[in-house]
Amino acid sequence: MTMFFKAFPRLFRSGQTRPEPASELLRDLDKVETFPTLSGTTARALAVINDPNAALVDLAGLIRRDGVLAAAVLKLANSVAYRGRYPTETLSQATSRLGMRGCQRVVAAVAVRDTFKPAVPAAAAACEALLRHAFFTGALAARINAAGELGFRGEEFSAGLLHDIGRVILCARAPDTFARTDPLTFREGADILLPERAALNTDHCEIGLRFARANTLPQSISSAISHHHDPTAEETHRLLVALTAAADALANHVQCERTLTDFQPRSDPGFALLFDLAGTTAATNICRALSTVVVDALRETRAMLRSTDH
Repeated sequence: MTMFFKAFPRLFRSGQTRPEPASELLRDLDKVETFPTLSGTTARALAVINDPNAALVDLAGLIRRDGVLAAAVLKLANSVAYRGRYPTETLSQATSRLGMRGCQRVVAAVAVRDTFKPAVPAAAAACEALLRHAFFTGALAARINAAGELGFRGEEFSAGLLHDIGRVILCARAPDTFARTDPLTFREGADILLPERAALNTDHCEIGLRFARANTLPQSISSAISHHHDPTAEETHRLLVALTAAADALANHVQCERTLTDFQPRSDPGFALLFDLAGTTAATNICRALSTVVVDALRETRAMLRSTDH
């Protein structure tokens, strides 16, 4: 874990730049020139993924039409996280090996990776660190969902992937303010929002929620973005928000401490709510699987980062 999550250096030189007003951060979040939009193929692929009547062959057909997606699927299928005894040489073999869920993650990861590429060069390193955290949180959410048999079908990965999109926007649009308010140590809690509110009269959860609404993301994903630091405030999508908060807390601990040692899930607000909502059996299974969950999520995160690097 130590080599994967390296100590993060100071990214920006603090200057006397006047703090950017919240109105500038929240402006034009739905405009093409502000953030990359999904390609037509990617958007159609996501629609197929969310169609309960769709077949894997339908998704494979769409991926085949997009060179970036096809390359990412092949690279992930041949990664340590997924490869079998023999290498995968065709897209058909690759999609079969990854399955619907694995292909879904590739599509979402490719789309999100482009969103994490800022126009401001000084913000690139910070956005890369946030991307790594996003992939890791999504992978953890997916594996916690499986361990606890919580019933999600991919939305948990998307929620984990996008939970900190507000931090990315803040980093890209206001790098000086971001440097002062977010040290990127991943020693987080609800108080991470206080410096942002003091400087901008808003925070990355609110910024992320505005982005989600402007881009018509599903309400469940919007709720995870908005309430991952305060899961008890969510009323509608409580289980998904609790799962996202739990995955985020676990990701922060591993990235900060470089180990799972001393992590007490039942003492974490996100995990506590998740266990309360999911029940005793799910809580027990999740706790028992936690070590495997972290190791597998680390492996998949490495694979995702490599396969989506284009």
